[in-house]
Amino acid sequence: MRLLFARQSAATTVPGDGEWLASAYGAGADPLVDGLPALMERATKEARSPRTRPSATPSAPSTAAAELLDALTRLRSLTLAATLAGEDVSRDLKLRAAMSVAIGAAHGLSLASSSQPTAGDLAHTWAGVNAVLIAAGRRGLTPYDDPRRRA
Repeated sequence: MRLLFARQSAATTVPGDGEWLASAYGAGADPLVDGLPALMERATKEARSPRTRPSATPSAPSTAAAELLDALTRLRSLTLAATLAGEDVSRDLKLRAAMSVAIGAAHGLSLASSSQPTAGDLAHTWAGVNAVLIAAGRRGLTPYDDPRRRA
């Protein structure tokens, strides 16, 4: 059976206009969203780095994941302070829903075990950040490379 609509990854689809973000939330929103891919890449590298022993302060959050969480939290603060009308309201709802998932996942990643964050923490954070980027009208992250799926 042939599919009527072939599946496409978020990285290959053409992103939406995206200019609504700055007009809805102010000039500070664009740099926060534009910085998310780099922060996610750093958090991924940090989470995958091998650790031979637990850190001295087990409750201290990881640096890159904590920066990612901070950026998402600042973006949420901008959205909560905004008053929107028209078409921006539905976009805002999608962005807020994506941010709630991303913030929860980034918080879990930043507070993961001192010996090694789980692959699940990393995958959930990647999915949440990807959803925020797409909801903001940006190009999504490249497909997640899960080391557990390698044959």
